Amino acid sequence: MGADVLIQHEGPVDHAVVEDLLARTERICLDDGAPVAVRKRLFNVLVEALENLHHHAREDHRAAAWASLLCSPGAYHVLIGNPAPLTTATLLEHRLGVINEMDENDLKQHYMLLLSNDGRTERGGAGLGLLTMARKSQRPIRLTKEACDPVTALLVMEIVVPR
Repeated sequence: MGADVLIQHEGPVDHAVVEDLLARTERICLDDGAPVAVRKRLFNVLVEALENLHHHAREDHRAAAWASLLCSPGAYHVLIGNPAPLTTATLLEHRLGVINEMDENDLKQHYMLLLSNDGRTERGGAGLGLLTMARKSQRPIRLTKEACDPVTALLVMEIVVPR
């Protein structure tokens, strides 16, 4: 990919980890001279990606979660990974396939529709985070799914934010 690793985190993701990674990202972006609009998009993507690890990783898989921020000449790359139930991985793969096919107008309309949906839980689950990442990044969002055993898959998601 020709990218440099700027930040690497391995292990559980909690509120303190999210705050630390965001602070480190801000320092890196400021040192890099990234424009405000790029920093905002990157922060939106990073927050959503990390919150997904925090809220949706199963308790027995939290220690195996990881997140990386890479920088290539034209973009920042947010990569997150964690084991997940194979059924969850398959559902996420399908959702991302649909989202990656949407244009900007479809993404915005679907986002507004989900915002008005009362079916969300405390942990989310409505797909707003995925839509936010899609709206703030360069598509497609890439998802790699590799079966670890008959019920678990390793998921790796890459979200690219143009510089």
